[in-house]
Amino acid sequence: MMFFLSSAVAAVPAFSPIQVKPAPAVPPETVVSGVRSWPDDGRFEAAVARGSYQHPRLSGITFDLESSVVSGRPGTEQAGSGPLLHALGASAVVFFGRRGPRGVALRCPTRDLGIGAARRYEKLAARRAASAPLALAVAEAEWIDEGVEIDGTWWPVIVMERVEGRSLAGEVEQVLGKNPAGLRGLARDWAGFVAVLGAADVAHGDLQQNNIFVTGDGRLKAVDLDGVWLPAVAHLPPDETGHRHYQHPRRQRGDWGRTVDTFSALVIYLSLVALAADPDLWERYHNGENLVFTDEDLAHPDRTPLWDRLSSSPDPAVRQLVPLLRELCHGPADSGQDLASLLDRHRHARTEGLVRPASLTRTTEHDDVNHWWVDPEAPRPDPDAVWFAPSETDGATTLHEYGRTAADSRTDEDGGTVDGGGASSNMPRVLVLAAAVFVVVFIGALVGFLTVLGP
Repeated sequence: MMFFLSSAVAAVPAFSPIQVKPAPAVPPETVVSGVRSWPDDGRFEAAVARGSYQHPRLSGITFDLESSVVSGRPGTEQAGSGPLLHALGASAVVFFGRRGPRGVALRCPTRDLGIGAARRYEKLAARRAASAPLALAVAEAEWIDEGVEIDGTWWPVIVMERVEGRSLAGEVEQVLGKNPAGLRGLARDWAGFVAVLGAADVAHGDLQQNNIFVTGDGRLKAVDLDGVWLPAVAHLPPDETGHRHYQHPRRQRGDWGRTVDTFSALVIYLSLVALAADPDLWERYHNGENLVFTDEDLAHPDRTPLWDRLSSSPDPAVRQLVPLLRELCHGPADSGQDLASLLDRHRHARTEGLVRPASLTRTTEHDDVNHWWVDPEAPRPDPDAVWFAPSETDGATTLHEYGRTAADSRTDEDGGTVDGGGASSNMPRVLVLAAAVFVVVFIGALVGFLTVLGP
């Protein structure tokens, strides 16, 4: 099994040698246009390699090395003889190592993470220590103000648990290659994972394919915790707004709160269910930075080819979710509801005939009258409830159940999805009944009229 950890970084299927960049000849406190310039990944790598740290939490760590290839001699790869094993992201570089048998990841920010970064990590550590489910869902992380010394200046680092497993994108690709229907189980696990965060009053802030990992025992675990939300730091929003292919098209820095994850959670949920029903979506729409949706799709709901494809999915559950995501794209960046409540309310709205399932052709206008997000007083859904009720005729098992274990989720072979019925599926019966009543009334009226006329 490959070892990965990501900080808004793509999971690399095979580690390739990464050259250490020479430290640039600049003073330690470089200031550009009044803004402090942070060390880049090369300077951090050089400092970590020479052991320029002294905090007790960093002592005893042996950092892994990349494998290298002897120049001009293909096939002569030598394990552990290259530069430090690391992954580079948009805001940090992560070095991988071990302290005894335990894996460790050292996350070194390459830009300012904002005034509340240290406080967010502190409060998250306390919340994680108080919640066993949250500890299983979020990687351990500790902020250290004076972590690594570079040219006489100490820079903050985050010492993290090294999550061993596959990124969410890597897991999707793996399951698609073996049994695409297994993604239905992953979708169930995803809903459960998001519910765990909500139950702990935590929002990740940047849910996306490379910030979520699937461990060896099948559990989902979040990394890259720079933008996490908790009540104690609600007044300290981060400087980031999340990955563009997963976030609301109009999300801004102020859109940060308890339910900020709902939009990205639904994007991932719908993507998993859609891929289970139509695996070819992966080859057609996955670009390495997304599952199937791009920021262009989210900014123009129903006006890109992907929306057409999903609207004609062979799985009715996918077709029923399409109008829900479309509604979110047209609505506010933060709907004010968690994923479970959103799905539950959508199910009830369909049952009562308030929401139409997606048509099989692109629509030119949108029905945005039903702004369901304005009712925050609605009761929370039963976490053990099913999302769509099984049909009485087909006997298929329902797809979206909560409370499933990770061990069960990848092995489901049935996983059939069924149409919840709703007003649209009952419409033919209503029309037939109305026609019959009309005929009876018409005949009765006609007989009465003829009787009045007499012979």
